[in-house]
Amino acid sequence: MMRQQSRRERLEHIGAVLVVGSGKGGVGKSTVSVNLAISLAREGARVGLLDGDAYGPSIPMMVGVRKRADARSEAILPLAERRDLAAEKKIQPLLRYGVKLMSVGFFIGEEQAVAPLPDALGMLIRQLLFSVNWGELDYLIIDLPPGTSEPQATLCREIELSGAILVTTPQDIARIDTAKAVTMFQRMSVPILGIVQNMAGLLCPHCGQMVEIFPASPEPRAQLDDLPMLGRIPLDPIAVTNGDKGYPIVVSLADSPVAMVFSDVSARIVQRIALLRAQATENETEQASDREEDTNEREA
Repeated sequence: MMRQQSRRERLEHIGAVLVVGSGKGGVGKSTVSVNLAISLAREGARVGLLDGDAYGPSIPMMVGVRKRADARSEAILPLAERRDLAAEKKIQPLLRYGVKLMSVGFFIGEEQAVAPLPDALGMLIRQLLFSVNWGELDYLIIDLPPGTSEPQATLCREIELSGAILVTTPQDIARIDTAKAVTMFQRMSVPILGIVQNMAGLLCPHCGQMVEIFPASPEPRAQLDDLPMLGRIPLDPIAVTNGDKGYPIVVSLADSPVAMVFSDVSARIVQRIALLRAQATENETEQASDREEDTNEREA
């Protein structure tokens, strides 16, 4: 069983660290991460996006950064554990669509394979957090790989996370795995901001009608159903095509229904973070008041 540490490290100069995850692959976490990051940036926020999937980094391609290399050649990844680097010596993120980006995919070719041991994977993503020159950010979004092992365990255990966003699809097989991710985050005391249901119907390119392509799960699942629904993202063939070409839907078709949903989701995330911060401040005030009362009673 994973256990949280009493003290987690806070990333300097970063307002909120958010993770986007799911217990299952293929639900569109990277698509959601990219479009949410750009949506926040277009609202004036300072945003960074870290691709936490070392096995299959897809964010570079989604933002139009292609690195072709011989699949048999070697790649060098930054695994040194250093924190005292000056800003000018840190890795410079790539700025794309107003978002500061970092991915293992920037170090390897599209067809090169990376197979780090689980412990090394956690160390790799942690090192990217500290060795990249993120500067001042309002939000740093970390796109997690599928599953509930690494680097999730390292991040939840050692880094102060502001919240988790869970991505799922309507069918039950995806909801089961996402419920596992919910349990992991709750066990590690990571606040869950809510659920994004991706591929929630097909937006017909001819008539604009919504077509249900995945059967909705008939089974209630309290871990998911009790969480806020941040938004339901329809599947739009044009969005998929443009995304593969490096033009996310919130950039290529900013006025489309899909882009509008992403904008609404980003607004709800900002509201949820503000609510959690207000609740935390209220709890701290109450605890301080209780301590003061206890002190007065002992002195009396």
